[in-house]
Amino acid sequence: LVVGGPGSGKGVLCRRLVDECDVSHVSCGDLLRSEVEADTPLGREVAGIMLRGELVSSALIVTLLRRRMRSFGGRRLLLDGFPRSRDNAIDFEAQCGRPELALHLVCDEEKMLERILRRAQTEGRADDTRKAAVRRIAVYRQQSEPTLEWLR
Repeated sequence: LVVGGPGSGKGVLCRRLVDECDVSHVSCGDLLRSEVEADTPLGREVAGIMLRGELVSSALIVTLLRRRMRSFGGRRLLLDGFPRSRDNAIDFEAQCGRPELALHLVCDEEKMLERILRRAQTEGRADDTRKAAVRRIAVYRQQSEPTLEWLR
């Protein structure tokens, strides 16, 4: 698992690890954005949640993750941006087992906001508005300690 606040560098680190190690990468954010782009009923629900900077329900994200993880046929995976809450972690463990390793990236909140806003200009992600970014950082701050405690 690779956890950290929005804009903390999780995706960048995962891309480097994929290049240098024998692992595959699953970004929870990309997984959700793919569902939104597919314009499914679930994707439309997810779009509203993401635009508000809120967390997608644990049951939903774990279901999507399990489906995606099966496609890798037992390869070692980096799960980027998950778990985001203690409930996510508990649900994941119940359905998938305890993770081998968790990496926690620590980053200053101003730096995270700066990176998110810069990414909005270069990647055009719909959930990278200032309002949503501030909300996502606040939600991360609120949820991170119980999640990190579970990971220890």
